[in-house]
Amino acid sequence: LLFCFFFFKQKTAYEMQRGLVGSEMCIRDRYMGLALLKSMKICIFVFGILAFTCLCKFPPGFRFGAATAAFQVEGAWLEDNKAPSVWDNLAHLPNFTADGTAPEIGPDSYHLYDQDIQLMKEAGIKHYRMSLSWPRIVPRGRCNSTINDKAIKHYREVLMALKKAGITPYVTLYHWDLPANLGVQGYGLVDTYFTQDFLYFADACFKNFGDLVNMWFTFNEPWVIAVLNTFKKRDEGTKPYKIAHNVLLAHAHTVKLYRTKYKEAQKGTIGIVLNSDMFYPKNPEKEVDKAAANRAFTFILGWFADPVWFGDYPAELKSRVGNRLPKFTEEEKVLLKGSSDFFGINHYTSYLTEFSNFKEQTSFWSDRNITDDKNGWKLTDMGWPIVPRGIRDLLVRIQEKYLKGTNIPIYITENGMANKELTIEDAKKDLARIEYLRDYLQNIEDAILIDKVNVQGYFVWSLLDNFEWWSGFSKRFGMVRIEYGKKPQRIPKASLTWYKEFILSLIHIS
Repeated sequence: LLFCFFFFKQKTAYEMQRGLVGSEMCIRDRYMGLALLKSMKICIFVFGILAFTCLCKFPPGFRFGAATAAFQVEGAWLEDNKAPSVWDNLAHLPNFTADGTAPEIGPDSYHLYDQDIQLMKEAGIKHYRMSLSWPRIVPRGRCNSTINDKAIKHYREVLMALKKAGITPYVTLYHWDLPANLGVQGYGLVDTYFTQDFLYFADACFKNFGDLVNMWFTFNEPWVIAVLNTFKKRDEGTKPYKIAHNVLLAHAHTVKLYRTKYKEAQKGTIGIVLNSDMFYPKNPEKEVDKAAANRAFTFILGWFADPVWFGDYPAELKSRVGNRLPKFTEEEKVLLKGSSDFFGINHYTSYLTEFSNFKEQTSFWSDRNITDDKNGWKLTDMGWPIVPRGIRDLLVRIQEKYLKGTNIPIYITENGMANKELTIEDAKKDLARIEYLRDYLQNIEDAILIDKVNVQGYFVWSLLDNFEWWSGFSKRFGMVRIEYGKKPQRIPKASLTWYKEFILSLIHIS
């Protein structure tokens, strides 16, 4: 029926183009062939999408959502008493970002959040991961410094608007926007005061927003916070480990604060969001390559997941880093172990790994001692390989190592791709992103149904095109295109329409 509909539609279109009427309605073979060919192409594409969505069997109640972060989408960088973050300062340095931009306005979600909420509501997205700006809420950043009442009022309005629209907020406390004041004064990520400063900010958030938020994330991707930082050469072998140590302790103390002071009344959950690629040995027959793949996991996932779930760093990390790796006290190990109610994971890509032999001075990268290979896989605009099977294998690994024999859920808190879009028309087609989401979701479903992995939620990164850190606004991850300017415009892409239809099809099946 679908084929017949498109065939006669195309046939009629060709007849109208050629002015064929009356006795001329018997169209010649050439036009008939064109109509047949175009109809077949349309049907193959539509049937492919329909077959995927109709055959998908995600469990009832699975949470499909989208994600953003305050610094990347809010704009309003100095409005309503907000102070600069370290990233505001960095982005304003000459030539620091790839396109020379800074997020002074960006998508301007600080003022246009109602448009974002309406887009999600129309797309059937009922779960939204966002973050709160530390330098907006506590401008000076320090413990016992002034709380910004305008920021409290603003975020309560956003959270209430989400609730009114039937959208559940999932809130990240720290998505990389450290108050600049802490960095200038030296009370930053490596300072012993960091935990108490962060606890003060977290407590203000729990107190003022806890009645509207049921799932909290303490930190987003601590690996990135620790490793992809701006270090002097002499610090590359020490500072990443000091930062990671401080972040882990701040996380554990924040979880303790929430569980002891707020959880009983607010009935929420709290945890941390980690990130990991999937790693495969370049030559599965070589022991050094198999060891390299395992070591890659140790230096990105185990570094943080082992303390959170087991209470201490992995043995391999200890042996390779030695006395440059800070040690937890016995009390800190108890505090860390089990300090997450769920396993939050961001995943984008996969690599082949092989043994390397770094000749450079001591650093995180020489400790890791691995070469990553993209294997000729198709790449996103970030240069990251597209390997849908990787997310399934990673989920299985997480379940087996950290969650075996438990009912603890996994939430995929970010997954998506940057696609090169030179024009608005490119953005509207957006087929590469649709294929990416479709294929990764298929592998997540396989992990759930075949491998019995307890995945309960998935958040696309991102709802909107946004400020992509070192890349500025040059990379586009959004299902909604942003035309940047003083009054940013939002243009839904084909991927948002696809995601809407995908979610609706699963609701109907359920």
